[in-house]
Amino acid sequence: MKQNKHVKMFCREGKYLKLVLLLFMCILSTTASAQESPITGKVVDNAGLPLPGVNVHVKGSTKGTQTDFDGNFTISTAPKSTLVFSFIGMDEVSVETENKKNLKVVLKPSSQALDEIIVVGYGTKKKSDVISSVASVKPGDMTKVATSDVGEMLRGKAAGVQVSLNDGGPGSSSSIQIRGKKSINGSNEPIVIADGIVIGNINDINANDIASLEILKDAAAQSIYGARASNGVILITTKRGKTGKAKISYNGFSGVQTINRNFDVYSGEEFAQLKREAYRTSNGGVYRPDDQVFTPLELESVQSGKYIDWEKLVLRTGVTNNHSVSISSGTEKTSIFSSINYINTSGVIANSDYDKVAMRVNVDQRITDWLKVGMNVSLQYSESNRPNVGNILNNAINTSPLGQVYNEDGSFRYLPGGIQETPNPLIDVYETNTNELNRNDIMNIFLDINLAKGFTYKLNASRRSWNYKAMSFNSSKSLSGIANSGQGSGYIRFQDNVEYQLSNILHYNLNVAEKNHFNVTGVYEITSSEYNDFRNSASRIPSDILGIYGLESAFLNTPEIGGNERSLISFAGKLEYDFDSKYYFTVSGRADGSSVFGANNKWGFFPAVNAAWNVSNEEFMREHVPVISNLKLRASYGKVGNQPKDPYQSMATATQRDYIINGVKVSGYVPGSQLSNPDLRWETSTQLNLAADFGLFKNRLNGTVEVYNTDTSDLLIYETLNANTGYTTKLSNIGKVNNKGLEVTLNGDVIKTKDFRLNLGATFTKNKNSIVSIYGKDADGDGREDDAVGNLWFIGKPIDVYYRYKAVGIYQEGENIPLVTGTTLYPGDIKLWDADPSNGANPNPDQDRVITSKMPDWFGTFSVALEYKQFDFSADIYTVQGVTRDNLFLYDYVRGGSLRGVKNGIKQDYWTPENPGGNWPRPRDGNDPPYINTLGLQDASYIRLQNVSVGFKFPESTLKPLGLSNMRLYVTGSNLVTLTDYQSYSPEKEIYDYPEPVTCVIGLQVGF
Repeated sequence: MKQNKHVKMFCREGKYLKLVLLLFMCILSTTASAQESPITGKVVDNAGLPLPGVNVHVKGSTKGTQTDFDGNFTISTAPKSTLVFSFIGMDEVSVETENKKNLKVVLKPSSQALDEIIVVGYGTKKKSDVISSVASVKPGDMTKVATSDVGEMLRGKAAGVQVSLNDGGPGSSSSIQIRGKKSINGSNEPIVIADGIVIGNINDINANDIASLEILKDAAAQSIYGARASNGVILITTKRGKTGKAKISYNGFSGVQTINRNFDVYSGEEFAQLKREAYRTSNGGVYRPDDQVFTPLELESVQSGKYIDWEKLVLRTGVTNNHSVSISSGTEKTSIFSSINYINTSGVIANSDYDKVAMRVNVDQRITDWLKVGMNVSLQYSESNRPNVGNILNNAINTSPLGQVYNEDGSFRYLPGGIQETPNPLIDVYETNTNELNRNDIMNIFLDINLAKGFTYKLNASRRSWNYKAMSFNSSKSLSGIANSGQGSGYIRFQDNVEYQLSNILHYNLNVAEKNHFNVTGVYEITSSEYNDFRNSASRIPSDILGIYGLESAFLNTPEIGGNERSLISFAGKLEYDFDSKYYFTVSGRADGSSVFGANNKWGFFPAVNAAWNVSNEEFMREHVPVISNLKLRASYGKVGNQPKDPYQSMATATQRDYIINGVKVSGYVPGSQLSNPDLRWETSTQLNLAADFGLFKNRLNGTVEVYNTDTSDLLIYETLNANTGYTTKLSNIGKVNNKGLEVTLNGDVIKTKDFRLNLGATFTKNKNSIVSIYGKDADGDGREDDAVGNLWFIGKPIDVYYRYKAVGIYQEGENIPLVTGTTLYPGDIKLWDADPSNGANPNPDQDRVITSKMPDWFGTFSVALEYKQFDFSADIYTVQGVTRDNLFLYDYVRGGSLRGVKNGIKQDYWTPENPGGNWPRPRDGNDPPYINTLGLQDASYIRLQNVSVGFKFPESTLKPLGLSNMRLYVTGSNLVTLTDYQSYSPEKEIYDYPEPVTCVIGLQVGF
């Protein structure tokens, strides 16, 4: 302090202060410059090849440069500095510069890139050693999607994996299909395995708890799971505690939800004119007076111009919240990971909401050098409320905009327009409710024992329980209550399922002469489950005071009870060999015995074999083709199985019958309609998979191309029997389905510098599904197997198709309109496509109907990720092309599509004498236009901005004084824009379904 005081005095008194300071800075600059010296060098990879574009910077400063095309660089630095060398796909290297003028730096491939650990069947492998079709999805990419549905987080993240929405309501889940639909009556959903335990639903796991997620797509990867793996396997590993200081992490977001629609409904004026046109058609083309067309309530709206926007009254802005906190800690002996997650959503439809709490504790305890024990416990509880009418949006769209919403006392008017067929849709929004409670508990205990060098044993025992309770009530004021003389109705339902699993897993690793690597896996597994279901439906409940709890006083109670048990015992084995990380070979197999099959076919065996050649590890590739940094060729062939959704399908059914004997009612049973089949066996999928994994330009560009061909035989199909046998159906193993496809995955780091990174990615999936055989019969003797037209199953066509006539236009005035038996056609009616006009005007159901696939031609994703200093940006564009859907709102009377002028609907350009160019039929009162259902098929292809996220990572200098390790603030939007010709709220759903919302949230990630 004293010295500073003298300096200040000198500065105040000194006449030449500015000159002194200037000279001082010049001297200091000259001294510093004299201390720096240039350093040159060259950067090469581990094969000695030069690396251009390597980032070279002085640690602790902003000074830096890059290597040239030959890997050379020059930089000036102080003698005791540190140079840091970084390059994508390579491990970072730091070099001290003291007493060095020229450097040669060797960068090795990043262990994170090549030695990333991938979870496979009953074990793990380095990514570079995986030779089957396994797609790995990064948890960080998943949690960027603003949803609580883990399935939705997977959409577009892996080629060959198609995700579609089951229901867009709060707490909903998605359907996941891997490599096409393989079964007609069996399940087509993959099994989900978390920490070695089969779980019921992918949403049984909190996304923030996921450490890794892998999807097994080919038979070689799936075969060790045998009977349950024909539709693919999703493997999830949850986070574990880590040694060191306890770390607390928080990730949460809050935001709003709305919905978009891709259609217009008739406004009040337009609907009134539609109704006039419908009455005009039935009146010989002459308009009727309005008082003969409209009811008094409707006419009041027409004259006053006051119309009802039902959609505005039904919908609202939804709110979503998702908060997750986790704690990780550990010592050399014990580690613990725990988390809690809370989700709350108020849906876009009034009176719909969802709450969920999930907790997890993972514990690892090292007992000795050869023994480790652990426990994973997961508890989930959720509650949802929703109006119990599935047609809320349907009614909001098709209810006439003419009339009045409320009575004079403010209550809802039952018939707003005075028409019996269009009741007030708001009544059921507020007078009905279904309350659902779900509890899901998973607990597993495991032991890891090192028996000898390279020889380990793991015991994994688990219990999973699921409990469900639903209470649904329609009040006396609901639409059903009004129709039932002012009495309520509803039901109460209880379901529970308990599943036990015991797995014994042996691993043996052996290396011979350094280059020969063997791995043997053996598995013995037992699974059993018990399911119970009870439902009591009540009708004509006289009072609303107790709600559904008043069912005891109901006029009629109908109880239903059901349940089942099933078990599975399995033996599996796998032998893996690789030579010098160049040549790989694996053979595996699993034998499953299931209680759900016939007495003669309890067991099934599912083998697989796969091989690979890591071409890039060959010496000639390193020397002569340096542009290819990675090239692996893979091939696999194997079988996996599928079993019925429900047990007892191999057995005959019995039906209860009540009899009166001596004036007393007694119950008995008679044979049911289904015949037993003791020979019932597994559906079996046999798949050939060929693939190439590649990396170019030091792995700046990498990707995978795969082709596959899957035959699923012994399909589980209900066979129709001759009624003379006393039975009508039997579940049999008949038929065959084929799926073949192409999958492409590309990923490229276009730019990567110290402050800026740009990554682009894309996936492409094309699957062709076709029925090869059904019943194997040729009744007409044409040399070709007969189609099952009644079930819409056609040889050579996909499993799911439409089969109907095709509209080709509208008949015009003066046009020669053919005479059709039973139907009189007029100008303005639909013209059908005729395959053979010479056979008469009547539509021929065998020749004129057209088969249209419901399945998409292809789907894919384009993604971009950008980082600039502390800022990050990511976006995903998802597309589905070549898919057709049946839109009931275009033709169905109940959905408002038949142009009768009773119900509102999607606005169309309909034909009138004054508008002959209209592409929709002429409205008519009382009857639907002939063949209007032919207009229902629409192209449902779409392009969607699936997800956009912008974030900011606070710098370390800001966080360190606060005791924080990381903090990121982000804004995310999901399902923002959808481009499609399909007229609905969603190209994946009908209008009457709860649509997926547009979600915008702001979130925070913090680490302590």
